[in-house]
Amino acid sequence: MIRKNWFYISLIIIYLIFLTKDSFIGLINNKDDIANSKCTLENNSIIKDYEKLLNFMNLTENKQELIYSKVITREIYEFYDKITITKNENDNIKKGDIVISEYGLIGTISKVNKNSCEVSLITSNDTNISVKVGESYGILYSKNHKLKIKNMKIEGSIKEGDEVYTSGLTLVPEGIKIGKVKNIKKDELELEYILDIESISLHNLKYLGVISL
Repeated sequence: MIRKNWFYISLIIIYLIFLTKDSFIGLINNKDDIANSKCTLENNSIIKDYEKLLNFMNLTENKQELIYSKVITREIYEFYDKITITKNENDNIKKGDIVISEYGLIGTISKVNKNSCEVSLITSNDTNISVKVGESYGILYSKNHKLKIKNMKIEGSIKEGDEVYTSGLTLVPEGIKIGKVKNIKKDELELEYILDIESISLHNLKYLGVISL
């Protein structure tokens, strides 16, 4: 009797295996598809990051060596003031070195630590950079996290949409993009322009480059 029961149980098990074999095979294939899909996504991400790094090489006409780094943290309460990157005091980086993204100038090194570096963004209150719009020169600064240009003589023709670059009059290399002219005003004596500037993108910062001055 016991042997007969085991015979029936065996038949039931074989029948259940037969019914579920397609689902089981599909599960295995699905796992392979998921793994392949994940691998493809990772490869695409690496390719995009690599392309961004290559774009660094075309930001300036000068041939300064770029030290590549990655963003570690960006505090929500200091979103427009500073970020922290992976490089440190052992990477030949010093305070005042400039930091760029694939779009242009991001800021300057404000502090070098044992395991990281702090970057003061161009939208922080510490910004004071010589810039040019066309053939006109001025000083870039930030007020309430909004970029502006002062001390720009009313000589050349400037219009909204004109691009803003570093001037090269200081140690900062010439030709690094900062943004574009958003609004144009004149000072009270109508001797100088005061420009509102729309900065390059400061969002989704991941990989950056440091140029040692």
